[in-house]
Amino acid sequence: MNIKLKFIPVILIAILTSCQMNSGDQNEDSTSLKGVTQTAEIISMNGKKITDELLKLQQENLISAKDASQLSKRLNEDLDHYLLHQDIDTKGIEQLFLESVKSFENIKINRSVFTIIQSAYHSITSQRMMRDPAKIDMTIQLNTNNMMNQWFENYQTDGDKLTDLITQVQKEKRLALDKDITAAEYDEMINTVNKIKNDSLISKEQLKEMLIAGMRKHANKSNNSNLAILNVYGAIDRIKKLGIEKELSAIYEKKWVKPKEPSYAEMKQQVTGRFTVLLNEEHISQNEFSLLTNTLINDIAYCESASINDKGKIKDQLLKGLSILKPMALDTEDREAVTDWYFMLSQKKGVDIKSELNKWLYDL
Repeated sequence: MNIKLKFIPVILIAILTSCQMNSGDQNEDSTSLKGVTQTAEIISMNGKKITDELLKLQQENLISAKDASQLSKRLNEDLDHYLLHQDIDTKGIEQLFLESVKSFENIKINRSVFTIIQSAYHSITSQRMMRDPAKIDMTIQLNTNNMMNQWFENYQTDGDKLTDLITQVQKEKRLALDKDITAAEYDEMINTVNKIKNDSLISKEQLKEMLIAGMRKHANKSNNSNLAILNVYGAIDRIKKLGIEKELSAIYEKKWVKPKEPSYAEMKQQVTGRFTVLLNEEHISQNEFSLLTNTLINDIAYCESASINDKGKIKDQLLKGLSILKPMALDTEDREAVTDWYFMLSQKKGVDIKSELNKWLYDL
């Protein structure tokens, strides 16, 4: 099936819809028009957000002006396509995605660019699964997200993944997200990743020794900082398929200090409070606010009422929530907050999801 992209301005959609109204069905059609207009507004807002995020990458010299323009044009066309095909199924969304990334063949899609592409399709799947509020179909979003992640996994070489990791660590250093990690320590981790990327003669055993030694040397700080360090060495472990996840996690766990955990009620207040601020500052849309708060509060409520003996069901519930939230275009600090909430829930119920949280936090 070949998808032909035809685009009609949002204002024209409203006019065409209005012209189709019958006088005897004005109330019903008025409700329908309101839904169409609201969806168009959300899609339009997300399109602007995508353009703004691409401009930031351009200003950071991560992509060229030409590439930013091409990406913005195509992704906004995909959003417009959804407005005309709001009953599109998973296969249709998958084909739309694959045709779009194929059109980007002259653009190097790094992690930052891929995150923006994901956010465009997250906008589409979020609206699609909310078409019938009485029966929300989350499988469309989950399946699309899994497909996109698998595509990117196959698209990137190990060298690409290590380059993205270097960019991530450089950003953490620049933002000073973890105050007790010094600039020299960030530089040492960056040098380690560079060495592994550029020296193909290092054996797997030597790599294992390097990562374990680095983890032991640096992971002697606060829980959040130690987790950030674990994410760096853990990412290298996964990229190079070394199989030392347990050894690295054991070093982290040995240094972990149990903080005072908030109650379930306090966690719900934290979730609502944090995302209300982001909504008010227009960092997230109303739709994103609803998805974030509903997912987290539902998972908190589930853990609050679940028996501690239902560890398998609890783990499945938490991982499902993480999967739903994975495509969200959140800042690192906000992603860390989400990670903290899920980690606290897992600790309250004695469930081990540390490995999944490590992968989720930096989307590696």
